[in-house]
Amino acid sequence: MSRSYKLRGEKNFQWRGMDVSRIENLSDIVFALVLALAATQSIPKSFDELTGLWRDALSLAACFGLIIFLWRTHHVFFRRYDLQDSAVSTLNAVLLFLLLAYIYPLMFMTEFVVKLYTGGFSAESPPSNVLTFAQIKWLYLIYGGFFAAVFGLFALLYAHALRHADEIGLNTRERVYTRYEVEFAIGVLALSVLIIACAFALPTALSPFVGMAYSLMGLVAWVCGMRAESRLKPEET
Repeated sequence: MSRSYKLRGEKNFQWRGMDVSRIENLSDIVFALVLALAATQSIPKSFDELTGLWRDALSLAACFGLIIFLWRTHHVFFRRYDLQDSAVSTLNAVLLFLLLAYIYPLMFMTEFVVKLYTGGFSAESPPSNVLTFAQIKWLYLIYGGFFAAVFGLFALLYAHALRHADEIGLNTRERVYTRYEVEFAIGVLALSVLIIACAFALPTALSPFVGMAYSLMGLVAWVCGMRAESRLKPEET
């Protein structure tokens, strides 16, 4: 068992969910459906449309990367804890609903950003035809709200696992890093709320740049990791 989970790259956890549950089967179907919707493109009707497909490929790559990141986070949770109670089922169902509801808004956003930074717009078809400066703050509300909701759900899932640590059989390191997952998810949720607030509070000309604050997710992960290691030091001495 030890060799099995170490080969999967989990140095801080023993994987308990070795069999795929019905919850995961349904989840994988939904994730696959979301990926299929993201990849759906109209067939090019001219050579110009064919050569322009590289922009579609870039926007698809952005959507694909985000969805795989969420799938990986979801997958690891079930491998670590093998929880299948009603609370997990309910939170998982809400997460799947959010993914289905937001795939088209995510595609809209990635396609707009790719066209904006690769010269996809023109004088005859400017970016303002798609999105105005005044609408950007509402865009942050939509997408920031999505991130806040998703990571809020992950925080609740990991908090639920921490409450059942004794029944699951988590050791000290696993408990500490489960708390790390809770803190990281709450940190991303708080960062999303801060970004939304800044988008509405700052002048309209500055609101497009507040999304760069999502790069602070790395800092949030580092701080939470340092807190986790500091909790472990008294236990290991």
